[in-house]
Amino acid sequence: MGTMKWQPPWWTEQHASAWERVKEAMRRDWEQTRHDLKIKGGHQLNQQMGDTMKQAAGKEPIPRDDAPNPPKVVGEWSDIELPIEYGYAARNQYRQHTAWSSELESTLEKEWESGRAKTAAEWRDVRDHVRTGFEAKH
Repeated sequence: MGTMKWQPPWWTEQHASAWERVKEAMRRDWEQTRHDLKIKGGHQLNQQMGDTMKQAAGKEPIPRDDAPNPPKVVGEWSDIELPIEYGYAARNQYRQHTAWSSELESTLEKEWESGRAKTAAEWRDVRDHVRTGFEAKH
C-alpha cells in the first residue's frame, strides 16, 4: 500500500499542497508512537502532539529525519501515509462535517473502497488512520 498513489475524485492541487505542509510532522508523530509502543523501527524523537501541531503549522522547525526534538501512530509510515493524507484532505473537502460521524465515515468508506484497485487496503484496515488525518488540526 505504501507506494501506491490514490486520490479521491475531488482531489486538487490545494489538497496536495496542504498535505505537503503537514506530512513530515505527522510522520514524526507516527515514529514516536511506534517507539512508545515498543514497535521495531520506532525512534525516540521526543515528539508530542503539541510538537506535531506546531511543526504542521510551520511554527516550529522539523529536525532531520532521525533527530529528536529539542528537550521540552503502528507499522511503517509508508503503510499509513496515504490514509492519513486522505483524512486530512477530506477535512477540507467535507467542511460541513465539523466532527467525525457515521454519515461522514460512510462517505469516506465508499470513496476509499472505490479506489481499492490502487490502494489495495480495505477500509477496516485504514479507518483509524483516515480518522487521525481528519481530526488533525489544520
